[in-house]
Amino acid sequence: MRLMKHACLSLLLAGLYTGSHAQQQEVVIKGTVIGDTRGYNRMDLYSRYPDRYDSLKIVHNTFTITYSFEAPYRQLFASQYDMEVKDGYAPQGILIDKPGTYNIIARIDSNGTHYSATNGDAQQVFAAFAADQDKASDAAEKTIMQKYGADVFAKREPNPAAEADLTSLTNAATSRLVKQYVGKNPGSYAAAIILQRNSGAVDSKTLESLYQRLTPAIKSLREAKDVATEISARKLSTVGSTPADFTLKNGDEQPVKLSAFRGKYLLIDFWASWCGPCRAAFPHMRELYAKYKDKNFEILSISTDRDKAAWLKAMKEENNPWPQAHDGQGTVSKKQFNVQLLPTLYLISPEGKIIAQKPDEAAIDKKLAAIFGI
Repeated sequence: MRLMKHACLSLLLAGLYTGSHAQQQEVVIKGTVIGDTRGYNRMDLYSRYPDRYDSLKIVHNTFTITYSFEAPYRQLFASQYDMEVKDGYAPQGILIDKPGTYNIIARIDSNGTHYSATNGDAQQVFAAFAADQDKASDAAEKTIMQKYGADVFAKREPNPAAEADLTSLTNAATSRLVKQYVGKNPGSYAAAIILQRNSGAVDSKTLESLYQRLTPAIKSLREAKDVATEISARKLSTVGSTPADFTLKNGDEQPVKLSAFRGKYLLIDFWASWCGPCRAAFPHMRELYAKYKDKNFEILSISTDRDKAAWLKAMKEENNPWPQAHDGQGTVSKKQFNVQLLPTLYLISPEGKIIAQKPDEAAIDKKLAAIFGI
């Protein structure tokens, strides 16, 4: 799981988003590699928003590159060493919150390459948060092993009770840290990143309270806007609420409207072609469909695939006998139903109200059996 003063940051960011870009501002990334690359001397740099990719050669254990700066972003690093020696990598990020020079350390150890920055105000806040989060995670795992046995995580058979307890402990610790770091750093880019990436561990009231504490300049950032969207979607997707009507397209480019299912119990299934658990759940869903389809029951599968072709291919492979729709931009899944993980299910009543929010397989079985008396 691995400061700039508030007033200064607010003024800087306000200038970045409202002022002229006549004077080009730059970010210089200077990297130092510590450890033996074994001759694998390529460093890949990625980012989204802005979307770009660069591949650099490591020379004398150093690499450098200059970018234009438009807005705060997360710079990702991945090494050829990890790909070739460790058989893969997960890009690691450094927060770039303003123009200037960022000194990056890429340290190689037995577990691969780890990245840190010796400067950068937002990055230092985020690094401290991540370190505390790691400590909390280790403490939670230790507590679980004391309760369920030292080998609880080594057993082949999962322990649902231990997993639930671990999730509860981890979320509680993460929530405390989010409140601590966002509360102390409302004018830092790190606050937006921390809130966005850990929102699932924070209850709705706290999430909205922390969001409201962010400075106007930070609220203008994409990550903070994502949090605002989630806050709104949580309110729209609670049990008892009535989702707004929406229209998506099916595989034949025909409209699929939520309101068309009024009068039936509707199970909305958010999934994606690449989601293994989503597709593993389909056989049981086909059983449910066969059991209840003649009892005022319908299923609507909504794909969140960005790649429409991948969705169409998977849809053909699964051949599910209920309506399908595509939400490649996340307009419905993110903005109306707060879908953070896949698969995600919602059960809608014939009157159009949510009667089950994100139930698991056992819960949906029980709910449908109670509704239909079977």
